[in-house]
Amino acid sequence: MRAHTIQAAALAELAEAGGNFSVSVQAQDSGWIVYVHKELGDYSLVDADGDRLAVFEALDSVERRLRSLGIFQFDVDGRLDRGARDPSYDAWLAAQVQEALDDPSPSIPHEEAIRQIRAAIKAG
Repeated sequence: MRAHTIQAAALAELAEAGGNFSVSVQAQDSGWIVYVHKELGDYSLVDADGDRLAVFEALDSVERRLRSLGIFQFDVDGRLDRGARDPSYDAWLAAQVQEALDDPSPSIPHEEAIRQIRAAIKAG
């Protein structure tokens, strides 16, 4: 029996209509796979031809594609081991941490930083 599939255009229509569904992304050996969960079952996102699963090399590619379809929130399978994580994310995170460690600016206490962030959000 063939698994349920959904094409990108149908997913975009579902998102635009505000349908009752959720989206999750899971790491597989071949890359990242998108799953759409509806009341009637689970569906795998297929490629433009509709004949095979859409497989993404990086998690940020998945995010860009889903945003283009009107999907702005999705879950990432929590059972990922370190080897399945996106290496570009690890490199980005390491660079962000190193930049913060190298910053010669004086430290700001946590409470003050939160106050500044909330004020910026409120003003914004």
